Amino acid sequence: MLSPEMLLGQRYRLRERIAVGGMGEVWRAEDTVLERTVALKAMLPSLLSEPDFGKRFAAEAKTVAALTHPHIVNVHDFGNAELPSGETTAYLVMEFIEGKSLADLIAERGRIDARELMPVIAATAEALQHAHDRGIIHRDIKPGNILVRDRDGQAVLTDFGIARSGASGDLTQTGAVMGTASYIAPEQAEGTGVLPSSDMYSLGVVAFHGLTGHRPFQAENPIELALHHVRTPAPPLPQDIPPGVRAFVERAMTKNPHQRFATGGEMAAFARTAVDSSGAGAPPSTSVMPPVGQLPQRAGVVSMGGPPAGVAEPPQASPQFPPPGSPPPPGIDLGTAGPPPASQPGRNKTLMGVLVGVAALVVAGAIVLVLLQLNDGGKPLEGETGDADQTATEEGVDEDASPTAEETPSDDPGQNTGDGPGLGTCLRDDCD
Repeated sequence: MLSPEMLLGQRYRLRERIAVGGMGEVWRAEDTVLERTVALKAMLPSLLSEPDFGKRFAAEAKTVAALTHPHIVNVHDFGNAELPSGETTAYLVMEFIEGKSLADLIAERGRIDARELMPVIAATAEALQHAHDRGIIHRDIKPGNILVRDRDGQAVLTDFGIARSGASGDLTQTGAVMGTASYIAPEQAEGTGVLPSSDMYSLGVVAFHGLTGHRPFQAENPIELALHHVRTPAPPLPQDIPPGVRAFVERAMTKNPHQRFATGGEMAAFARTAVDSSGAGAPPSTSVMPPVGQLPQRAGVVSMGGPPAGVAEPPQASPQFPPPGSPPPPGIDLGTAGPPPASQPGRNKTLMGVLVGVAALVVAGAIVLVLLQLNDGGKPLEGETGDADQTATEEGVDEDASPTAEETPSDDPGQNTGDGPGLGTCLRDDCD
């Protein structure tokens, strides 16, 4: 369709093809008027024959051009161009980003360290907040649409090709499933509606992919893959990933959209502190995010409804004393507030004298008892057996007796005795 040195719109000269997708191609091109390098996205000519495609394409250009944010690609121009084949293509001219997509980085390196990945996730969440504030939902968050600049490592979100905004309306067919199946949100896969939190779910899947080097779900076809996002719990992340990062991804990938992050800004704040967080789920004390209940209501953002995600009322401290005027609890004498009573030496001396007197009486009674026994000729008192051997037998240990419960070896085959793995211990790598 396109080839190097081709001139589109009598202004943009194609230099190098840098990406190919299901809807068209992306080229590095030269703006011959302003003499700068740009990225040009040319759509497949067959798309122009689809109903409302031209309207949808123009809406994308206007939508993204209205977004001014350091983590969103800038749009310069759009239009239609005649090709040498006689076909017509629609093109979009954007800022050229010197760098690689997150998809390329994952393919090259496999797993990406959390300290390097989470700032990229946070920057993308900030870009989503900017778009959501203006009523725009991206709907196709994936590693290929997140670019990382070479010069500073900053993330830039691109390709709002299937975005929905209040200005353009929903130009897709009712109930149609848009987005890439590997990263699609459950409610998006079901066709029940797309929310700002749908973008956050997809960004959570992107984080999972970057941290592990693989997607959370695998399937033989897109439909089965989308159903996994609807029904299958996300697999746990490896234990070598910081707990705060694991908690971040788990919350982002929650099936219920109302239990995810309340806003992209909140998601970004959590992402920036997740590596050093314990994963308890509460924002750090240094967070600059206002309480969710005080967040401003943005015009044009689709309401998610329900309670704010992850927000709980602060626990009320239990009072140490009952309210004034109420009777004290039974069995507790609160007394009169004041300093503790001082030590009284006189009372201590009296108590000591009583104890000495009692001890003297006990000794005297014992002496009298011995004298009475001697006067009776050494006969045992009534009720005593005098059988020393019998006493020794009762107090000693019977060597013929069976072992006690503590001494009896366990016959439970599943019990691990400490000498090695018990029969109930799994020694295989594939055990559940």
